Amino acid sequence: MKKYLIFIALACISCSEESDTSQIIQQNEANFTLSKNSERTSWNNILVGDTLKFDIKIKNFDDSNDVVYVLKPITSDATKHQQNKIDYNFQEEIKIPAINISGSAKDSVLIKKTRDSIILKKSNSSFFVSILKPGNFTQQYELRKMRLNKYVAGSTQEMLFSAVKIDVYTWNEQTDHSTMFSNSKHSRYYEFTVDDGDQSNDTYLTDSDSKQNTYDALYNGKNYNGNVVIKKPMTFSEKVNTEKAAQTVPNWILSELKITQKRNHEPDNIITYNNLNITQK
Repeated sequence: MKKYLIFIALACISCSEESDTSQIIQQNEANFTLSKNSERTSWNNILVGDTLKFDIKIKNFDDSNDVVYVLKPITSDATKHQQNKIDYNFQEEIKIPAINISGSAKDSVLIKKTRDSIILKKSNSSFFVSILKPGNFTQQYELRKMRLNKYVAGSTQEMLFSAVKIDVYTWNEQTDHSTMFSNSKHSRYYEFTVDDGDQSNDTYLTDSDSKQNTYDALYNGKNYNGNVVIKKPMTFSEKVNTEKAAQTVPNWILSELKITQKRNHEPDNIITYNNLNITQK
C-alpha cells in the first residue's frame, strides 16, 4: 500500500513538471499562421495598385500587460520584391475622426497607414499590402514577442503571389490631309501592354518551353484575341478608320481581359481581369 502511494505521488510530481514545462514553452513562443483573406475570391489576377488583405492568427496568445507582439516584413531580398515602400506598402488599418461639412469631428473613418512594423493587440488580426510594382512576390513576415521591451521569441511565415501591370489605352493619328476634293482621314487604335516584372524570376505571364499565354479581350460587346507578348503593344479592338475626325471612343472601359495559360501536362490556367480603365495617349 505504501509503495502504491509513493508511485501516485511521483506520478503527480511528473505531471506537474510536464505542465510547468509546457506553460514555460508557451510563454516563450510566438507562433502564428498567415492566410489570404477570403474577401478576395481570386488571387491569380492581382494588379499593380491593388490592396491585398492578409489575416494573422497568433497561437497561444499571451494577453499579459507587459507583453507586446510586433509584426514586421523581412525586407532583405530585392529580387523577391521584399522591399517595403518600393515594391509594396505594408499597411495598418486605423480609425481617425471623421470631419463633417461644418468642420467638426463626427464618428470615425478607417484609413490605411504605411508602417515599418505593426503592433498586434489581438490573437486574430489583419494587415494590408498595397502593390507598387509587378513581379513574383516572395514575402516573409516575422512575428516578435516582446516582454518589457525585451525580445522573448519569434517566428516567420511566407506568402507567395504574383502581380502584373496592365496599361490599356487608345490613340489616333491622321493618315491623310483634306483636299479640295476629299476629307481628311483618321485611324484610331485600341491597345494594351502587360508587364510582369523586371527580375529574372518574374515570368508570371511570360511564355516559356512549358507555358504559352494567349488572350481574349471583350470590348464594347466584341471579342478580340491574340498572343501575349510582355511589354509590347497588343490589340484589344479593331482599328477604326474615319473621315474628317478621329472616331469618338464608344466606351472607356475594357470589360474583360482573359488570359489562358497552356501548360505542359497540366490543366489550362485561366486568369481574368475585369473593368480595366482605358486612357487616351
